[in-house]
Amino acid sequence: MRIHFLRMAVIFPAAAMLLASCGSNPKPGEIVARVGDAYLTRDMVLSLTPESLEREDREFFIHRIVEQWVDNQVLARKAAQEGMELSPRELWQISNLETDMLASKFLDSKMRASFPVAEREIDEYYTSNPGQFKRKMDEVHLVHLYFEQLDNAIVNEIRQSKSLPEVIKKNYLDRQVNRIVEPNGDLGYVPVEQLREKFKQAIRGAQSGGIYGPIRTEDGYHFLQVLDRQPAGSLKSLELVHDEIATRLQIARRHDAIKTLKEKIRQEFDAETHYENIL
Repeated sequence: MRIHFLRMAVIFPAAAMLLASCGSNPKPGEIVARVGDAYLTRDMVLSLTPESLEREDREFFIHRIVEQWVDNQVLARKAAQEGMELSPRELWQISNLETDMLASKFLDSKMRASFPVAEREIDEYYTSNPGQFKRKMDEVHLVHLYFEQLDNAIVNEIRQSKSLPEVIKKNYLDRQVNRIVEPNGDLGYVPVEQLREKFKQAIRGAQSGGIYGPIRTEDGYHFLQVLDRQPAGSLKSLELVHDEIATRLQIARRHDAIKTLKEKIRQEFDAETHYENIL
């Protein structure tokens, strides 16, 4: 986790750090770091620090931001002292970054609408594009339950039950935090080839509905129930891809709205392109 936060601190404060040196001198109680006449303020550091961080990670993150700012300031001043300058291309990149950020902020402010999609549109898209929803591999609708150590009472309950999801829900096992990749509960449709080898062996050639287990692995014990099987080339149901289609249509609608807005504003500012001068 620490490495992840370190990378974040290195990546995103860099552009904002330029702003930290500008403006009038802050009050002494607001200064977190100073190099010559450049200041890094508390408000700037806090604006760059995610509020969700726990105390220890937050302190580490803030330390990295401050130290990076100081290092950049002293190194940049030393470079200027030795006569180094940014090239025209680098200066253009800085200017373009500011322009890009302001343009993105403007688009976000104008594109806050949710772009609702009607059920009829989703149905039409599904009917008109069947090829997009064909399975590329064999899939199984799988329910999974994991134990680090077997619980005999629940094992007996599983053997008497025809529904692994009901056993999981009744015993609140879907709220259990596992140290493995597969969560407890309904995994949805999963490509068979992506399953662990022992899982594939357990469910191979079996009828849908059966509960298999306990399957012993290096990390514990597993139970599986196959609710359905679908071969490669079969069409996914509309229910499965409903939200995916809605998202696609919303993205397309937002893209069209942005395109229309850009074209309108280009006319307002008399924008021109002259590709003949370069191509």
